[in-house]
Amino acid sequence: MVEITAEMVAAAEAEVTEAQRGRTEAEAALMESPTSTVKATELTAALRRVAQTRANAAELRQAHAEQVAAERAAASREELEKVAGKDIAAAGKELKAARVQLEAAAEAAQRALVDLMRQAEAYDVLVERHADVLVGRGLDLNGESGGGQSFSGAAVKVRGQLFQSAGSGAVLACLAHRVAEARLPQPNYMVGVLEYNCGRVVPEDREDGLLSGLPTVERVEFPALPPLRSAV
Repeated sequence: MVEITAEMVAAAEAEVTEAQRGRTEAEAALMESPTSTVKATELTAALRRVAQTRANAAELRQAHAEQVAAERAAASREELEKVAGKDIAAAGKELKAARVQLEAAAEAAQRALVDLMRQAEAYDVLVERHADVLVGRGLDLNGESGGGQSFSGAAVKVRGQLFQSAGSGAVLACLAHRVAEARLPQPNYMVGVLEYNCGRVVPEDREDGLLSGLPTVERVEFPALPPLRSAV
């Protein structure tokens, strides 16, 4: 049995590339001389060579894959692990370090989110307290300064600037949605839930513009999804 090496497969694929280059040149030559039988014959030969080299490369790839699979099946588990010793050691070292970093980042994010909610809770307490004080002074929200209470929370206006209750859960959902929408592939179920079902703060929909000054989240660009095709 002839041994098929990766180098042989690579050489066959290089021949395909070269054949395709020859086909392109033959096509261009025929375009320049469309009535030339010589150019047409050369293009036919070039097309035949492309087909032959592709078939040869495919056959070698399959034979090489089957050969590698047979070699792996013949080896014992212990032998495989011995051969892959360096790879196993590298995987253990890198993954353990990456796990430490991931868990450290998760811990820091958890602390930050707790602090975020505490700040939102404290903010809401202040809005409600000052709203009650100004309402008690007979000042509602129809003037430059005043306070008010509604089903959605409290609001305070100070010389024209409006402050409204935020809701710690709504603030948390807002931040989670911003990050998820920028970092996860779309469409994504989590993004939809955060956007429509969690009562998140939407800065552009608020009169007071709370959180509207947040910097843009660094986005991950994912490959575009292929268009849907009708089964009919």
